[in-house]
Amino acid sequence: MTAALLVMLALGGGSPKPATIRWEHRLEDALKKAKSSGKPVMIDFWAEWCGWCHRLDQTTYVDPEVTKMVAGDFIALKIDTEAGKRSADIATKYGVQSLPTIAFISPSGRPIDRVSGYQGPGPFPRTLETVKAKASKVIAWEEALDKDSQDANALFQLGMHMFEQEAYEESRELLRRAADVDAKRPVADRKQTRMLIGIIERYDAKYQRAEAVLKEGLAMEPATEFDPKMLYVLGRVYAAWNKTAEARVALNRVLNEYPASSVAQKARETLGALGH
Repeated sequence: MTAALLVMLALGGGSPKPATIRWEHRLEDALKKAKSSGKPVMIDFWAEWCGWCHRLDQTTYVDPEVTKMVAGDFIALKIDTEAGKRSADIATKYGVQSLPTIAFISPSGRPIDRVSGYQGPGPFPRTLETVKAKASKVIAWEEALDKDSQDANALFQLGMHMFEQEAYEESRELLRRAADVDAKRPVADRKQTRMLIGIIERYDAKYQRAEAVLKEGLAMEPATEFDPKMLYVLGRVYAAWNKTAEARVALNRVLNEYPASSVAQKARETLGALGH
C-alpha cells in the first residue's frame, strides 16, 4: 500500500464517490442556476403512473457515464406533469405530448431539443453530446443578443432554430427583427429569413403579410436556391387565399424557371390540385 493511499485512508478518504444527479423541482430555480452557470437545463417530465419514467430513474439516470455528464454539463429539473396547473402549463409550453419526455432548454428558457419516450443508458450519452453542441450555439446567440439586440446574425440563427423547434411565434418575432437589420447580410440568408416568415404567416392565414414578405425576398438580387422555394410558398399562399390565377402564375414560374429545383414536383402537384 502506497504512502499516499495510507494518508488518504487515515484522513477518512477512499475511492472517489460517483457523480449523482441533483434534481431541481422548480423551473424558476433551475433557470436561475442555468443563467449563473451558463449551462442548459435538462427537464425530465414524468408522472407517478408512468412506468417508463420510473425505468429512466432506475437505469439511465444512475448510469455512471450519464450521471457524470448531466452533473457536469446540465442543470437537471424534474417536473411532475400532474402536480398542478403550473406543471401542466410548463409541459404544454415545451410540447410534451407523451411521457416520459426529456426537454432541453437554454438559460433563457428557449427549447434546444427534446427526447420523447424512454432512452436507455447506452444511447443517452450520445444524445447528451448532441444536445450539448446545440446548446453551446443557442447560448452563444442569446449572449450575442444580450450584448446587441440588433445582432442580425444572432437573430437569424436563433429564429431559424426556433422554427426547427416548432416555436413559430418566437421564430417569427426573431426573424422579423432580423429582417429589419439584415441589409448587410448574405442575400441567401435574407431570402431564407423572408421565406420562413412567409411560411409562418401563411399558416396563420395572414395572406397579405405573407405575400408582401415573400415578394420582398424575391425582389432581392441575385437569385439563390431559395427563389423557387419562395415562389412555391407564394403559390400556396395564393391557393389558400382563393387567388387561383395568381397561384398558377407563381407555380408555373417554378416549373418554367427552376425545373430542376427540389420543389418543382410539389409545384406540379399543387397545380394539378388547382385544376380540380
